[in-house]
Amino acid sequence: MKRRARARGGPAPTTNGRPGAVTYHRVSTRDQDPALARTELRVAAAMRCLDLVEEVEETGSGARGDRPGLARVLELARAGLVRYVLIWKLDRLGRSTLDVLATVEELESCGVSLIATSQGLEVGPGDSPMGRMVLRILAAVAELESEMISERTLLGLEAARRRGVKLGRPRKFGSA
Repeated sequence: MKRRARARGGPAPTTNGRPGAVTYHRVSTRDQDPALARTELRVAAAMRCLDLVEEVEETGSGARGDRPGLARVLELARAGLVRYVLIWKLDRLGRSTLDVLATVEELESCGVSLIATSQGLEVGPGDSPMGRMVLRILAAVAELESEMISERTLLGLEAARRRGVKLGRPRKFGSA
């Protein structure tokens, strides 16, 4: 059964009358445990009396453009099945300021609000100028953090090379 997106008035409430929500959480590596964020997102949805339509988790870099989990969240928003997207931190949504802002703009065009639970941020249609400013600042901080991690990684690799450390996978025996 397919639901149609509502053209006006934002997403429809769920069958129990409460607004629908989706949680989205991304971890960068398989070693990271999303359990803490998952629990916090569920509690935040319950405290706001939201009906969780779906919980989306994925593993991968926030800098990648091909994130099926995020695509699923946007699909739910476009279909009018959710009114809220809950994330743990803004940097879980993306590492580029432009990407984060574009995603938030797309959600808003669907009548959907974004809530970053650990940062006390809620932005959505008709939001205040102050909320928009805080969103931009937090998105810029997430991008800065990503760039600093990359810079430290490159500096560490260069220092290892200078010390004579062989980087990369060991060669297979018998290969030229």
